[in-house]
Amino acid sequence: MLIDLHVHTNPKSPCSSMTLDQVVEEAKRIGLDGICLMEHDILWPDEEIALARREYNFLILNGYEISSLDGHFLAHGYKELVDPYLEIREIREILLPNKGFIAIAHPFREFLVAGIEEIGLKVEEEAKKDLFKFVDGIEVLNGRVSKKANKFTKKVNSILKLKEIGGSDAHEIYEIGKIVTDFKSVDIQDENDLVRELKIGNYEVKYFRDEKK
Repeated sequence: MLIDLHVHTNPKSPCSSMTLDQVVEEAKRIGLDGICLMEHDILWPDEEIALARREYNFLILNGYEISSLDGHFLAHGYKELVDPYLEIREIREILLPNKGFIAIAHPFREFLVAGIEEIGLKVEEEAKKDLFKFVDGIEVLNGRVSKKANKFTKKVNSILKLKEIGGSDAHEIYEIGKIVTDFKSVDIQDENDLVRELKIGNYEVKYFRDEKK
């Protein structure tokens, strides 16, 4: 199953230019099997997600992107929100690990404005950061981050050994499906199924939109 695990829609994420109608239409057009809505610090109501799945006859999953003092984190499988701008240590205490799956999003996004050499980051030093102790996974491919930054993230995770996920981080139509997570299971129907498969790790993260216009 090809799922874009990181999509933002308007108006719940004002930074996005896309409505849910537009997202689903484009996701179907390019051959995706599902999307995950990861709005900033807000969850879609369960009843709206259930209605959308029926109306579009398409897999729409619910999650949210947490703004924290330690960066941004993707929360899958949780029904409760946490306040923005807490430390990831506090977030992990609130969102118990056995209930869902938390991944750090685009951990080296600063490479968009500066290169590795200018920032001076070292793989071994970055892997020692405490914040990685409080997550289940890491977004090794993000569609709005440079390929150089994504490669650096994968190098860091070669030490950490966290579960690797990926998503487009789409805010614009042309970004949908740029990166997908290809699940070998065909039995993902809701957020619980998604969390189960994320923890098992039987999937591949890959670029998709570049090959599928």
